[in-house]
Amino acid sequence: MTSTFRPLPSLAEARAERVPGLRLQQLRRATLEAREAFVAGGPVAAVATCDLITFPYPTQFAFSGAALSPAPYVMMTNRMQVVQFMEDGERRTLLFNPSDYERGYAAPFYRSLRERYGNFVSDKVMSTRHGSVQSHLAALGLTPEDVDYLAFDHLHIQDVRGWLGGDGTSAYFPRAKLLVQRAEWEGARNLHPMQEVWYVPNGTAGVPEDRVILLDGDVWLGPGAAILSTPGHTLGNMSLAVATDREVFVVSENGVATESYTPLQSGIPGVRSFAEHMGLEVVLNGNTREHSLDQYSSMVVEKLFAGPSMVEGAYVNFHPSSLLTTSILAPGLSPTVVLPAPNFGDVRPSATARRAA
Repeated sequence: MTSTFRPLPSLAEARAERVPGLRLQQLRRATLEAREAFVAGGPVAAVATCDLITFPYPTQFAFSGAALSPAPYVMMTNRMQVVQFMEDGERRTLLFNPSDYERGYAAPFYRSLRERYGNFVSDKVMSTRHGSVQSHLAALGLTPEDVDYLAFDHLHIQDVRGWLGGDGTSAYFPRAKLLVQRAEWEGARNLHPMQEVWYVPNGTAGVPEDRVILLDGDVWLGPGAAILSTPGHTLGNMSLAVATDREVFVVSENGVATESYTPLQSGIPGVRSFAEHMGLEVVLNGNTREHSLDQYSSMVVEKLFAGPSMVEGAYVNFHPSSLLTTSILAPGLSPTVVLPAPNFGDVRPSATARRAA
């Protein structure tokens, strides 16, 4: 399998501007041009959204300290998108954020959380498992052989060895290649001390080089499917963009809720007043803040590329990969609005995989 990906227009040139304020101005114009071309390219073949696990996340990070609540944690639901698009006349299958959450517990932040609260509270009270990557694929009628590509918005809490092989682990997906920004891959393999708490130790170790496709910026995968380079939350953060015949969805973890992109519409105590006081049009998911100016600009790119929701026009059609979720454990921290998850078309098995079998 060879890929014929191409860049989205205009965005790379805008990102080349060195002055952050000027770069943001240029990105606003470039994003609208790229979106127009993307939509004109036609819709994606299919996309399905699958809930994986609901888990705790520090309130102070979720809205960059803006949310006012005594609860130390918000609850978020990690979700996977199964995207099918046409490439060289063949239907390809991409899994976006196929989190192997059992392996993800090894990340120092969540390992210490489990040590503090114990397995019972961690597994039965503070988290809810909705399904695994394997069970969701089976429910959609797909086998591991059907999957062509894997991608994550970033590699926090991810261990890809179970999917791709590495360090003596056999690969669950025999054909899939990982799409990852070069900066994210190199950074995850050479962690700074301030990054380590969010990464699974050796989570990429031993993965064969031929299972990894390194990206340098935005990538147009095929009609209706693209990867946007959205650095800031991490150096190689990226977002999924999917076009249907009616709208564009954008998915990442730059924001924890749709209202992160329209904070003046937020009913969460503190968020609106914080945005008004600081003059912000977006509110960052701020646990690492590797490059806050870039993350802010990336969220503006996501906001403009997605456009308004067809369901709730006052909100942006942004869908967090880890969605703020209502919980009695997090008073005052329920999302103001939850948009219908990205779903379109019919996911079906790959003819390429069937021929190979």
